[in-house]
Amino acid sequence: MHLDGNSLTLNSIQKELAAPTRLSITKEAVALVNQSRAVVEHVLSTKNTVYGVNTGFGRMANQRISKDKLDQLQINLLRSHAAGTGAYLPRKMVRLILLLKINSLLRGYSGIRLVVIEALISFYNQGLLPAIRERGSVGASGDLAPLADLALPLIGEGAFLSKTGEIQSAALVLESNGLKKISLKEKEGLSLINGTQVSTSSAIQALLKINDLFYTVNAAGAFSTEVMLGTDTAFRAEIQQARNQRGQIYVGKLLTHLMRNSGFLAAHIHCDRVQDFYSLRCMPQVHGSLYELMLHAENVLIREANSSTDNPVTLVEENIIISGGNFHAAPVAHILDYLAIALADVTSMSERRIAAFQETSQSNLPMFLMQESGLNSGFMIAHVTAAALTSENKSLAHPASVDSIPTSANQEDHVSMAPIAGHQLMQIIRNASDVIAIELMCAAQAKDLNPKYNLAVNSEDIYQLIRMEVPYLISDGPLSAHIEYISNLIKSGEIAEIVSRNTQELA
Repeated sequence: MHLDGNSLTLNSIQKELAAPTRLSITKEAVALVNQSRAVVEHVLSTKNTVYGVNTGFGRMANQRISKDKLDQLQINLLRSHAAGTGAYLPRKMVRLILLLKINSLLRGYSGIRLVVIEALISFYNQGLLPAIRERGSVGASGDLAPLADLALPLIGEGAFLSKTGEIQSAALVLESNGLKKISLKEKEGLSLINGTQVSTSSAIQALLKINDLFYTVNAAGAFSTEVMLGTDTAFRAEIQQARNQRGQIYVGKLLTHLMRNSGFLAAHIHCDRVQDFYSLRCMPQVHGSLYELMLHAENVLIREANSSTDNPVTLVEENIIISGGNFHAAPVAHILDYLAIALADVTSMSERRIAAFQETSQSNLPMFLMQESGLNSGFMIAHVTAAALTSENKSLAHPASVDSIPTSANQEDHVSMAPIAGHQLMQIIRNASDVIAIELMCAAQAKDLNPKYNLAVNSEDIYQLIRMEVPYLISDGPLSAHIEYISNLIKSGEIAEIVSRNTQELA
């Protein structure tokens, strides 16, 4: 992959995460990096006091550091800021953080030498991924603690995370791979730890997972509508056009397409049901809102991936360094919170469809999806599990970004909490996957309770995949393993892939 600081896309990031390539940088980016470093050298020659170059940090920004201690200042910065806690981030996420950090530095605003960037690229290309603690960032001034973990191995300190999850001494790993330690110069330590790359990485990975969940939950909703003898009338294009919401229009088309040629729809023609309950009928409106947010999130996050989120920044044309607040991760935090709220709401609608399967009036099926209910409890407690997960999601969807806590002796008095929003959203995604798995398990059982009708192609494909491991239940049995199997199909993207294959003409 050729990096220039400007050209990452969600698709290129997804491909790179799936099959990492060797990184290289364009000649134009090299020129920008060198010009930016020249600004730092010029400012040093003027003997002016400049934050991050020859001063302390945070509340100590007014303390001038003597010239003979400037290199030590950068080392001390990395050491002192490596104060994170908790488990280590998975290698896949560290790889994305490293990719985003390199790309950001190439924009030519950070005043960092090319040799430092090349060292980071060597880490990436050799699969040497620093061990980064998951907790400790408030999303301003940048993701300081985790990015300090990322940067420490450059100076032979800190650790790398092996492919098997073991923590390895950075000094030993560098030596065994023939790599030399970097001697950091003025501003370079600050440039390495300032930035939103950890928050942005979390958001991008969440968005990629939500993309799959979006198509999976629409497939589940279409499947449920079929087997509960619902109608696709509410998904007609004319209704969606009247609302004039882009996401709703798309979801209406998607659901209509997913239910094409379903034999179950014919059963609705002469029934006495005037209209379906909201969790069937209003999927275009609710799922469509999530779709709109996904499109907005992609725009914001890809701009962030191609941004300089450092402070201070060099202005090459004016040959100066100025301070600002690009490290503040509010745009990322807000996106994470928006997605959390929308996904929690969509999951709540899935839970309502699961609830409908448990009784006869809405589902037109036996109580708890069992022929001998009473003797058998059927899917009663599977619904309780879905209710528990859905309720937890409602708590997790409280926006993290509305909180702030002053740090650095009140110098950094308003922070974004983007990393907290990321942690919450990832748990919502895990819970949502399990809830949707329970809905699909119920839908498969419902299909077998009413075998005289054929499913639409997409629902049939999903049904067959489920039935490879999950049997039709004639009598009670443990359900946890069945839920886990289907949830893994969701998390792996297999069900989303089925939807993609069956809806290619809508792309």
